[in-house]
Parts: sequence; structure tokens; C-alpha cells
Amino acid sequence: MASTTPPVLDAQQLHRIESVHRGFLYQHLYAVAWLLSAQSVEACSVVIERDEDVEIVFQDHHIYIQVKTRSNALKYSDIESAIHRFDSLRLEHAAGQRPGSASFVVVANIAPGPVLLARLQSADWPTDVTVQSPGNPRHVDKILLTPWPDIPTAFGKCTELAALLPYALLTPETLVWKLAGCVMAAAAGNSPRSDHTFQSVELPKLFEQVVVQLQDFPTPPLIYRSHVDEPPLQSSKRIRIITGYSGSGKTSWVAQAAAHTTSSITYFDLIETPGPAIASALARELAARLFGRTGGQLGEILLPGATGLEILRNIGVRLAASSQDVTIILDNAHRIPPVDLQTLVQQSSQFKFVLLCQPCRNVQEIESRLSITSEPLHGWDSDTIAMEVTARKCRADYAACQRLGTLTAGIPLYVQNAIAITATEYNGLISLFCDNLEAKTHTIETAQEFILTHVFNALSIENRNAIAALSYSDIPLARTDAIKLLMMLLSAGDSAAASLLRQLRSSGCMEVFGGDRLKIHDAMRLLGQKYLQESGDERKTQVVLKDVLAESLQQDWEFSKLSLYLRMLAAVGDIKTLTQLVTDELFHELGVHPEIFAFLEKAAASYETDPEDRFWALDGLVFADVKQGNYPSASDHLAAMSQLITIHNLGVDEHLALSMKRMNLLAVHNDADGVMASIKELSELLPTAPEHQRIFRYNAALALYNLQQYKDTIELTLELIQEYYDILGLRPEVIIGSNRDKIYPLLKKSPSLPDDLKHLADCLDLHATAMNANGRVSLFSRIHAMKFYDLANAPDSLIRVGQDLVDEFVGRHDFIGAREIIETNLLPSVLKLNMLEKVIPVRSQYAVVLAYCEDFDAAEAEMNRLAPYEAGLNEKNQKELRRQRKAITEIRLKGPPRQWIPANTGGKAIKKQKIGRNSPCPCGSGKKYKKCHGLNK
Repeated sequence: MASTTPPVLDAQQLHRIESVHRGFLYQHLYAVAWLLSAQSVEACSVVIERDEDVEIVFQDHHIYIQVKTRSNALKYSDIESAIHRFDSLRLEHAAGQRPGSASFVVVANIAPGPVLLARLQSADWPTDVTVQSPGNPRHVDKILLTPWPDIPTAFGKCTELAALLPYALLTPETLVWKLAGCVMAAAAGNSPRSDHTFQSVELPKLFEQVVVQLQDFPTPPLIYRSHVDEPPLQSSKRIRIITGYSGSGKTSWVAQAAAHTTSSITYFDLIETPGPAIASALARELAARLFGRTGGQLGEILLPGATGLEILRNIGVRLAASSQDVTIILDNAHRIPPVDLQTLVQQSSQFKFVLLCQPCRNVQEIESRLSITSEPLHGWDSDTIAMEVTARKCRADYAACQRLGTLTAGIPLYVQNAIAITATEYNGLISLFCDNLEAKTHTIETAQEFILTHVFNALSIENRNAIAALSYSDIPLARTDAIKLLMMLLSAGDSAAASLLRQLRSSGCMEVFGGDRLKIHDAMRLLGQKYLQESGDERKTQVVLKDVLAESLQQDWEFSKLSLYLRMLAAVGDIKTLTQLVTDELFHELGVHPEIFAFLEKAAASYETDPEDRFWALDGLVFADVKQGNYPSASDHLAAMSQLITIHNLGVDEHLALSMKRMNLLAVHNDADGVMASIKELSELLPTAPEHQRIFRYNAALALYNLQQYKDTIELTLELIQEYYDILGLRPEVIIGSNRDKIYPLLKKSPSLPDDLKHLADCLDLHATAMNANGRVSLFSRIHAMKFYDLANAPDSLIRVGQDLVDEFVGRHDFIGAREIIETNLLPSVLKLNMLEKVIPVRSQYAVVLAYCEDFDAAEAEMNRLAPYEAGLNEKNQKELRRQRKAITEIRLKGPPRQWIPANTGGKAIKKQKIGRNSPCPCGSGKKYKKCHGLNK
């Protein structure tokens, strides 16, 4: 499954583009409604985008219509240019240069504001100009269509009109979308409507043409959900291959897309057609569809004795003579011998072919023969899966939707089947279904297993073993790592392993990323794991994968690879190695998977686990508890750690770890005496090494902060910050406006560099938090903390501090700066690193910031995309999502604050201005905004 779509480069530009295209679609649907109504009101013609957006021409009267869509109340400035144009048109009708009388209408999706409304009601407003909006019937000619508030309502009304036509073979929805495409083509002046006009007398024929063209297409689903990076049906390429496993929705995709295209298009399913018979069957069907209603042309094409290929060439000649082409959809094209397909597609350049195929060896041969590359359907992303989950009355948070997407490869049929099973067998809890599917303890066979088992079993035993060997890696592996894994598990030589990889790729079971990274297709990994479980080789495979990853990490360190390595440690029960990693702060920056913590809990509770390993497993759990604010659990784990120290007489390191964490937990509970006692105990135990002393002083500062002793915290952190800057060989001023590529070369390199970077960032973060709590502006502390977390590869902390920084900017009313941080730092990071627990909080915070930037439509659209996740969230996160939704509504009603306070103005408010990254900063520094605030990407 493709990765989540990255953030747009310029969100404001995207919003402008979306608004423009929403306006066009509204206008096109308004025109469609007129096409469907024209004959009933005895209109002569409907004109699109000539002098006005839409023109309705009667025998002796002409209505000029300007269509407007707005998110806020309509203003006179919105329609001023149209009113001036109406004046010119009125004069031409009065002078006899245009026949008949004229009237003029502004159609809007929203009512006029009070100023415009007063103007409309004034005595000097032209009597032949009306402004229409939903629920605003004043001065409206009864013959005119009533406007709609939004596109869904417009589409619904058009569908009602289309349902009145006598075409039972085509759904009204399909007819509406097809007519919208015809309107768009007419607006562009495309043939056969270079005059932009639909004559009323030709409309029945137009409707019939649409019906004939689409009646053989499969009916699109009532609710169609798009794939990730879904390819368009129309393309400049003459021959294309669209691939996807059975159930991926290839046929639904083409049926949906065909309803929206304006070109000539036809569909054939080759599932029962032998290869040699294709040309003849296709030629005769195509001739009948294209020319069956045009006099004697059909007889001229279907000459006696002509072969299928000759008929196709004749059709191509006829199409070329009229400068036409046709797109031919061939479903199940992978079933046809590639040589027959190659011959077929070479008969005429007037034919465009879209070949719908399942991944298999035939597809690779077709690609080779035709020198083209297939385009896969990537399946549904997490947002789309969440919509389907909610529609089926099930529940899932973002992590559960992501898991389901990975387990099913996002293939629509497999997702829908999994949700249906969840609804009946798992009380609607997607996460519970995923648990059972991953553990292979589910009792009902899924559609995915039923369909793909046939594919899997049809492969050679060598290919099945290779898929199984690679099936536990849910990340792309380097080719060298994949070959090493196959060699170790299958006792294959280097060349034999490489050959297996080539075979898997050609069979469609393997995906290739960047040319040299490989992964078994997500849809097949489940079958590979099941095969391993049945053969008894599951543990052996996991152990070998763990060892390969351990070696690979030393050569090429990656977060995703480390995460998989940690999961394999838990899967094989390697508590010793895992507890060594648990004590590393980096472990807790990964957004570690729940199964790892479940394993740590189990190991910590088992008397069979070595006491020292039990202690450090508990230490890791306490760290996680505190991060999540789960203090009762942290207290229980600390008590168990203390008991282990007492019973087994553990060493100084264990005493220090316990005392440090106990001190901070006592501070959270406001136990000042307990904190002081812990500080005294630690000072006696602590080694004299400077690095240990700095860690102790930081934890003491954190404890003082939790005791609300903010001034002492500020002083302690300031001292530590300067010490860490000295250790790293940096000065604070060189960090302003610099990115990691500029900062890294300046650092003093040492074995402790990653830890020093992380600890400096921790101190900067705590300093900023204490400054804010003390009523002071933190200046650049949080911005610099983010940069050092980035350098330390500490993504969880980077996102947390980034969100705090966004809140700080919002608190200063610097909404542009807040938006900049989210778009250039937070969203890219959470999506790239797949930080499941952070996605919803960051996206919902982004929606609120969009509202503060007065981008209300985008804010509400983002919250609508998050709504399907709400039922799957815990109560705390549900309340937070509702709070943010309410905040957006209030900001829309009241408007955002009109003053803002940049970080470097000492608290002085500045009137809010519309500025961008490269605008001069309003604080008066003379620098560009992004430079002044150190917000470079």
C-alpha cells in the first residue's frame, strides 16, 4: 500500500485551487440542471461560458446568468464586474444588435450580505437584474432554477431531474456526471460544441448517446471511494495497463471514471474470450456501438469476409477521417496471450487502450512487448478506510485503520470484508479484529485469504517459500538484506536467491521501491505468514530476520528498520537485548508498537526473567507511563522496581534510575519534602562525572518545575543550556535561521553527541515551558529545541515541542507562524515516520490553526476527514477533538484576534497583516519573516 500522501507544498495555494474548482463544478451542475430542464420550459438552447457563465435562449427572450460560489455572504464587489457586463449586454439588445428582450441573473450559493441586500432593495437597482440564492425567492422569475447551497445538494437535485428521463439501463447519477463532462467540454469550446451551445432539439439524442455509450459498463458503486494517488482514466498515453489484485476495484474505478469523461469510451470484458477470437469480437462490437445508428456506415465497415483485424483498421480509418478517437477498456486483459494483445493494439492510432490486469507474469511480458510500465491501484488510505469503518457502524482510531490498511493492502474488497466480519464477530472493534488476524486466531476465513490462497497455491514451492521467508518484513528491505535472508532461510546460493526475487517481482507478489528496496505485497504477506505458521518455521524466520536487521542497522540506520528490529526482539522473546535498548532514550522516541510494551509487561511480571532484566523492563515501562501521564501505573512499576532492588541487591545504576524517576513522580504529586529527600539521596549516590551531574541537574530542574518553582527552574536550565552549547562548540546566535545541514558541520563530534544534542533540546524545552508558566515569552527556546531534537533523531519529542510551539504562536496571535511550523515541520515528520499516535492530534491542531488564518473551509474539511476516527478514540481524545471542532466554529463566528505579538518584540503587539514566508517581518527587524523567526524548513 502506498504511503500516506505528504503535505502539500503550499496549502494556501491548494485552498485557492480547490475553491476555484468547486466554483466550476457548481456552475457545471447548474448548467446540467438546465440541460435536463430546457425542453420542459420550451427553451431553444443552453449556452455555456460565452458572454456569461450560462445563457438560456428562448424564442424572443435571452437570460444571462452569472454563477457565484462563496463561503461568506455575497458582497457587491463579488458581482460588480458582472453588473457592468450586464449594462453592455442591455445596450446591445436595446440597439437591436441582439434579438429579443433580455434579463440578467446572478445565481449564488449563499445569500447577499446586509449591504448588498439593502442595495438590491433600493429604488435605483435595475429591474431586469435579480440576485438568486437558496431560500431567497424575492424578484425571482418562476422559470428559473432555484440555486443550491452546496455541491452535494446540487448533485442531488440534478439526479432527481435525470431520474425523470426514460433510461432504465443507466443510473441517474451516472448520467449527471457524464453530462457535467459534456458541459465542461462545451465551456472549453471543444468539438462538436465549438460554439459553446446545446440546442434543445438535440438534447434527447445527446442523452441517448450517453446511455448507449455507458450501458455496457458495470454500474459504479453507490458510494465510490478513491484510491491513493488514483490514476486518471484519460491520458496522453495511447496504451496503458492498470493493475491490481482481484478485489482491488479496477472495474469500479473504470466505471466511475467513465461516468465523468467527455471522450468516446467503450468497455469489453475478455474473461470468456479466447485470444485468437478477440480481434473479431471486439471489431464487430465496436462497429455496432460506433456506427450502428448511422445509416449504412455499418455495412460499409463490416465487409463480407473481412477479418477482425481488417474491420478494426477500417474503423480506425473512419475515425481518423472525422478526427475522432475512442478509448477501449479491456477488462481481464491479463488472461489473453500477450502476443495477441500486441497485435490488437497496433491496428490503429485512433484507438486508445486501457488494459485492466491482475499482477502476473503475463503483465510483465505485455510491458516488455509494448515498452510501457503498468500503473497500480494502490488501495485505500487510512482516512478512506476510516470513512468505510464509520459507514458500517464499526470503531477504529488512526492506528487501527493503518493496521487494517497494512493487513489488507488497502484493497477495497478485502477492507470491506474485514469490516463486515468485525461488525458481526468482534463487536465493531477493528483493533480486536486486527489482533486476531495478526495472531492467526480468527475463526472466519476472510475474502483476502479465500481469493489469494488460489494465487499463492498456484506458485511454485520455491516461490511460496521465498514469500514466506520475506513475509514478516512490513518495510522495504535493501536487496542485499533480502538476498541474505533467503540464503540463510532457504539454503540458497547468491544467484538462486536473486533469481527468486526476480520471479516474485514478475509474478506481482513483490513491490520494488527506488529500484533497490523490496517488500512482499501487503496483501500476500498474510498468506506467507500463515504458510510459515502451518509449516512450523515461524520462529526460525523471525530469528533470522532479527539477526539480518541487527547487522543491517550497523551499516544503514533507519527508524523504520529499528522499529521492525524491536518488534522481532519481542516476537522471539529476546528480553536481554530488548531491555538494553529500553534504557536508551531513543527507544521512546519511536512511537513504539503496543506489542513491544505488552512483551515488556509480560517479561517484567515473570519470575523466569533475570531480575536485572525485569528491573530494566520496568524502567522502560515507567518512562512510557510518565510520558503518557499514566501516574498510577508508574507508581506501581516503581514499587516493583524498589522490591527487586531490595530482594536481589541490585547495583548503583539501578538505585540511580529508581531514585531519579521517583523524584520526578513525587514532584508531580506536589510532595516537596519527598523531592528534597530524593535529591539528597541522589547527591550521595551520583558519580562525580560531569555527564552524570548534568543529567541529575536536569531532572532536579524538572522536579522543581512540577513543584511550580519556575524561577529556580529557569536559572538551572539556563546554566545547563550554556554548558551544552559549550560542549557542542556552538553559540546560540548561529542557530537562528539555520537548518540542520548548516548546524551539523559546526558540532564537536564525540561518542556522546546524540545524547548531548537530545539533552540540550530537553533543557531548552523545559526552559521555554518554565518561562511561559512564569508569564514570560520564551523567545527562540522552543524553535531551537526542535532543531536539536531533529539533529538527535528524536521525532516524538520534536513533534511534542512543535505542538507546544504552535500553541505559543497562537497565544501571541501569530497565526501565520503557527501554520508555518505545522506545514513545514510537524505534518511532514508524522507522515514520513508513520507516527500513528501523533497523526490525529497534529492534524486537528492544524485545522484550528487554519481557522485562525481564516481558511475556514479548509479547517472544516480537515475536521470532516478526522470525524470517522472519533468513535475509535479514547474519551480524552474524543473530548479534545470536540473541543477543537467547537473552537473552529467559534472562530468562524467571532473572527480571530486582530493583533499578534512576534517572539522578538518583547511582548509588543503588532496589527495583524497578510504576510508570507518571504515577506518583510512586521516586527521591524528588516529581515524576511522566515529568517527573523528562524523558521526555515
